[in-house]
Amino acid sequence: MKYIFENDFSNWQNQTKTVDTLHIFDLIAKISSTNDFWKLLARDFHSRFVVFEFKNYTKKIKQGQVYSTEKYLYKTALRNIAIILTREGAEKNAITAMEGSLRESGKLIISLNQKDLCEMLKMKDNGDDPNSYLTEKIDNILMKLSR
Repeated sequence: MKYIFENDFSNWQNQTKTVDTLHIFDLIAKISSTNDFWKLLARDFHSRFVVFEFKNYTKKIKQGQVYSTEKYLYKTALRNIAIILTREGAEKNAITAMEGSLRESGKLIISLNQKDLCEMLKMKDNGDDPNSYLTEKIDNILMKLSR
């Protein structure tokens, strides 16, 4: 993540606990990008931070993993965006849970699988902007979101 987003985030914190010690984020970082993509996301989703959750499962994640990540997101703390990184992606019900979180609470949860990460790494290695990959992914989510 630090390589892909080296110019977009600062203050990377691993295994950070909330004050009440009820939740531990795998990784959280502050959006510090001059890239329009991140500036728009920060503005549109009222977020200063992005939570990264790593799910190293051999199968697609289920909706329970989405709900546990959603608990970490909190508008007042300016922490309203999460990226869940998985090997195989998300099951249909997990995707429905992500869409529901966005629709009902304005919390953006994105799932990136191993293939997505490889593509973003290739883009970065070739001097392209991996944020364009995320832009397309999020645009598709927002344009197709049902009521």
